[in-house]
Order: sequence, then C-alpha cells, then structure tokens
Amino acid sequence: MKKYILLSLLLFLSYTIQAQLLWKITGKGLKHPSYLFGTHQFISLQFLDSVPGLYKAFNSCNTVVGEMVFNNVDATAKIQQAAIMPKHINMSDLLSSDDYKFVDLELKSVMKIGLKKVSIMNPSLILSLYKLELFKKATGFSDDVESDSYFQLVAAEKDKKIIGLDSIDQHIGILYGNGSLQRQADILLESIHHKDSVLNEMIHLNKLYKAGKIDELVKIANRKGNVTSMTEEEYIKLVDNRNEDWLTKLPALFKESGCFVTVDALHLGGKNGLIKLLEKAGYKVKVEE
Repeated sequence: MKKYILLSLLLFLSYTIQAQLLWKITGKGLKHPSYLFGTHQFISLQFLDSVPGLYKAFNSCNTVVGEMVFNNVDATAKIQQAAIMPKHINMSDLLSSDDYKFVDLELKSVMKIGLKKVSIMNPSLILSLYKLELFKKATGFSDDVESDSYFQLVAAEKDKKIIGLDSIDQHIGILYGNGSLQRQADILLESIHHKDSVLNEMIHLNKLYKAGKIDELVKIANRKGNVTSMTEEEYIKLVDNRNEDWLTKLPALFKESGCFVTVDALHLGGKNGLIKLLEKAGYKVKVEE
C-alpha cells in the first residue's frame, strides 16, 4: 500500500512541475482566459501528453499565437533564401584551411554530408542541423515536427485563427542576424571542438525543461565564459526586446478572444520574461492545474 501511495505522490509531483510550462491568463476585464505555453527544441510530441490541462486549454481557445506563422509558403521561401549567404562569401572565407578540414570531417561523420555541400549556408543554420543530428544519434530523438509548429498544424485543421508575433523579416533577423557571419562561423567551430559539452548541455536543458524549471533555462542562457555563449547584447535582442514588443500586441489579441500562445520557454522566465511582464501589465498569471 505504501508503495502505491509513494508512486502516486511522485506522479503528482511530476505533473505539478510540468504544469509550470502552461500558464492561465485572466483579469483586466477579459471575457475569456488565454494561455501561455513554453516550448523547447528537441522535445517529442509524446511529451505534450504529460502536461496537465494542455489540450483542454488549446481546445478552449479560438486563436493560436506563435512566434511566427509556420504554415506560410511565402514566409518559408523567404526564410530559405535568407539562409543562403551572400554570393561572394562561403565557409572557406570564414574558416582557415585547417579549420575547414576539421569541420568538414566532423560534418561527414555526424551528418553524412561534407562542408562543401553546405558551404553557402549561413553558419547558424549549419550548426542547427549539426546539433540536431548530434542529439538524434545520442538520444534516439526522431520527431520531425516541433511543438510550436504542431499546434499551428492542428489549429489549421480546426479552423482556428493563427497569428505570428514576429514578422517574417524580424524572424529572419533572429535566425540569421544575431552576430556577424564571422562570429557565427567561430561559434560553429568552437561548438564542434567541444561537441561533448554541447551535447551534454542540450541534454541538461531538455531535463530542465521537462521539469518545468524555466528560470534555470534563463540562467544558463545568460551564462558567460566561452565563445558559444550569447553576449548580453545578443540575449537582449533575442529575448528581452522581443518580449517587450510582444507585450504591445498580446493585450489586443486577449481582448478579442481566448488565445493559446506558444513561444520558446526561454521567453517565460526571468525578471524580463513574459510572466513577469504580463503581471506588471495587470493580468493574473497562474500555473494551470
């Protein structure tokens, strides 16, 4: 009997922790509650089943709000075009001969494709593809659909309104404009040199996310000390400034209808996170149970 009581308690604590990823927004005369859900890279869609109240919250809302609209053909084409570096630049211009050979061998080992094949791509995109394959090989992760785009796909099937908080140009700047091409190439090189540390951090971040420890995610993102860390300026551009911009758009959306908002969990926590900013704006924001 004690065994079952302990098991039930552990399950209860697990659900309570995971619920910190989903927040209910009320107050300020809103006729319908809205919800804020933090997403994360490399999380299987199966994990969503373990977040209490998630699907109920999603189904109760008429509008799904994301960082950008993913199922937009024109936006996809524009982002793909932006992923290609200027015609007069490729990776051989950003890496020394020895570094180029080193990166080339590692990409062939992990991605089964050499640097020559992707040398016109933005270094940030190459790194994203490399990290994804590295993570897949180490953990068996296999989902091709990320949770934020998943909710938009389901929303489209259910004829819900889909709204992006960032414009296409803003999102392109976030994906490929955070730092010079040379800095991005340096980060790619350093990440490959320290791939074990990079992989361990990805696994650690996933564990923190699944435990609902969003403030810990923010602390790690703000950690300094190596070339792969975001500078303070880069973090402000990527997270803080966007949070403030989104707070100029969300109130009107909340007033119009119940919204299910999905953004990277990094935007939720910390003193400049959406939770704190929404509370300062007069909303009641609490963990959905």
